[in-house]
Amino acid sequence: MPLSDGQTPVSFLPRLKWERILQNNRFKTLLVAFTISQLSEGMTQTALTWIAFRLSHNHITLVATIVFLQTLVPFFIIFPAGLLADRIPAPPLLAAANLFKGATYSLLPLFALLGPLTATKIQAVVIMTAIFSAFFNPAFNAALPSFVPKDVIKKANAWILIFGQGGYLLGPLTAGELLLHVKAPWIILISGTGFVVSAIILVLIPPMRSTSSATHDLHPEGFQLSHIQRDIQQIGHYLKDHPQIILGIFYLALFGLINVSLPILFPLMSTQLFGMEKGFYSVLSGMYFSGSFLAGVIIIRTTRLHAMTLIPGGFLFSGISIFLLSMDGSAWLGPVILAIAGAGLSMSQPLVNEWIQKEIPKSLLGKTFSVAGMIFLVSCLIGIKGTGWLAHKWGVHLFLQWVGIIFAALSILLLIATHLLRGVSKRNT
Repeated sequence: MPLSDGQTPVSFLPRLKWERILQNNRFKTLLVAFTISQLSEGMTQTALTWIAFRLSHNHITLVATIVFLQTLVPFFIIFPAGLLADRIPAPPLLAAANLFKGATYSLLPLFALLGPLTATKIQAVVIMTAIFSAFFNPAFNAALPSFVPKDVIKKANAWILIFGQGGYLLGPLTAGELLLHVKAPWIILISGTGFVVSAIILVLIPPMRSTSSATHDLHPEGFQLSHIQRDIQQIGHYLKDHPQIILGIFYLALFGLINVSLPILFPLMSTQLFGMEKGFYSVLSGMYFSGSFLAGVIIIRTTRLHAMTLIPGGFLFSGISIFLLSMDGSAWLGPVILAIAGAGLSMSQPLVNEWIQKEIPKSLLGKTFSVAGMIFLVSCLIGIKGTGWLAHKWGVHLFLQWVGIIFAALSILLLIATHLLRGVSKRNT
């Protein structure tokens, strides 16, 4: 029975918003392609991490090296990637990145057929795929305002997080099941095929009816140094006029610092913290990334909470959860605590993306996301190196305890600071 005016329940509003976004065929296709891409990425990273862990005799040295390369290489590529993202339509650029990633990842099973896998071969494939991966995120984030209206960008980012991390969640779970039946290199062949399927779907995205403002500069002089310098100056002016974006980039840096550290420790958590075998490593990965799925749901359901409260509040829950994780050796409760930590951390990314997508002109979005991405990658590099060194020096228990305490304390300070900042902003207006 239809509802009369004023009778629409609050709990029904997110569904109405989702149905409105779902009517957009371009966004639906983008969402399907992204989900398949994330599923493939989750499978690949799980299998690759296990290969590296076993190849280095159950130490995380090679695992940390792989994550370091996957972070360092994009640092040098991400700004040129942002330049292309502002000048080339997103679907073909995203499709090309996934197509080449699938092809290069598929080299690993080929190497396994020709002889034993070595650290050198694995690192070579990782470097090649990292180059192509650097083009994906700036183009994807910069393209979203061209797919959905501005008033539903927050919801769109949340649904991207839900479906993308839902796909990533299925990746480790699928790979963990396959590890019981086939060798890890063949799992990477399957996931490489998924990247190719995602690329084909991206190519099928219907073109826009009008010319995108992001493609108006598609000519050789658009790549001249003077034009790049002009764009960087414009980005600087926008950041100066919108300090909340600078705060958001700082949040992304904190997210990267912690988010990159925990997955490196999953093999050690499995054996040292929970006393389990390799299948449990996949459970930890799946539960952690299911937290990102939960974060998307929280964002959709808490529209009245300001992002400047929601992000540090989520960080606080993550810090407390990480501390509790170090104190609990239960194979049942530990993964649940890890999922809560993942949820608190993951809320930052879609909310910061929304800030940037709403405040920065479309012609500068790719470069702005590249600048934010470079800062994010620097924090990840610090986290990777720090995790590998401190985990071996302190052990996984003590490392998690201190990370939890420091992160929780910092989150409380950020909550107080953002509350004061909002109060000053209201008085000024």
